[in-house]
Amino acid sequence: MPHSPDDFAAYAHARLPELVTTAHLLSGDPGGPNDPRVAAELARRTLVRVCARWHRIPRDDVDFYVRRFLVKEYLRGARGRARRAKARRAVLVLLHREGLREAEIAQLLGWSAGAVRSRARRGLAVCGGDAERLRGLFAEAATGLVPLAVRLDAVEQQGRALRRRRRGVVAVACGLLLVPGVVFGADRFMGGGSTDGSGGGASDVAQSPIRIVAPGERVDAVPGVQVWLTTDGKHWSTPEAPNQFLGLTDESEEDRYEDAYRSKYKDSYGSGRKVSAESKQPTVSVQPDPLNNTSYFLSGLYRGLSADPARVEVTVDDRRITGTVLTLAGSPGWGVWYARAPLTPEELKASSVDGGPAVTVYDAAGKAVARSGAAK
Repeated sequence: MPHSPDDFAAYAHARLPELVTTAHLLSGDPGGPNDPRVAAELARRTLVRVCARWHRIPRDDVDFYVRRFLVKEYLRGARGRARRAKARRAVLVLLHREGLREAEIAQLLGWSAGAVRSRARRGLAVCGGDAERLRGLFAEAATGLVPLAVRLDAVEQQGRALRRRRRGVVAVACGLLLVPGVVFGADRFMGGGSTDGSGGGASDVAQSPIRIVAPGERVDAVPGVQVWLTTDGKHWSTPEAPNQFLGLTDESEEDRYEDAYRSKYKDSYGSGRKVSAESKQPTVSVQPDPLNNTSYFLSGLYRGLSADPARVEVTVDDRRITGTVLTLAGSPGWGVWYARAPLTPEELKASSVDGGPAVTVYDAAGKAVARSGAAK
């Protein structure tokens, strides 16, 4: 259940010291090792983003979103080698200061578990290779830190303004749907849509269209793309890559996804690849297939759930898209999601630095039950 807007100030007041401490450990050298202004500004920007989304953050998932927004703000604007170094530092802070597991960090950031392990290993090597010493350094840096004040009234005002601007964008997109001849343009702002090809609602609030299909029943997901399910997994065909398959009883989809990015998106996604059959944890995969120079067909397979999801949400940077769900009759706990995403190849490539588009599966109560990157 989402929070009441009145709860934000109380939460932010209680969470602020810890948030500023983590921001201080993240920001480190850019403003000087002991410059509190950098951490205070990072915490302020994070809380503005949290406030703007407060009405739709699940009650039992607030800390998850606060950490996600904090690291996203920390990485914002960094490119190339600088971004890689900052990403390693973020993983080390989350792992050795916040006490998160690698799988939790992968969920948090939408990266593959392999990408998290790689960054953790390389980052620790740069810091001397001693994890216990690093934890001691983090604790020492946090001890006695006196954070600068962050005006929560100003944060709330800016958060509400940001929320109004986003609602305005959604209103414009909805208005475009009423204008003949611009439906395709509006699709760049809206979700992937139902199986009849129509666009979905605004992803902030829309529930996923859910369709129960028979084994082998083909669904026209978007023009030129078909999806169908059999008892052993997901099948899909695109104009560039027909008859792809992703099996239920296969290995890690995350390694395949990372490899696909390294091959510059030219390989067939899913063929001969796997989805962590031995994992006890709910998982969800994502495979991008190009439709044209401005959009991609995103799809994936979720498994390990106790019931069918109510919503599947795809996040690329700050854009959120609601996916459509397909499930087999009599096969609860797994199924397929898909969505059309307004992405250029350059945007998709840029998102690969963070593990690509992030996918979250929610249950009927609005609780996140699976996220991409959680397979390992």
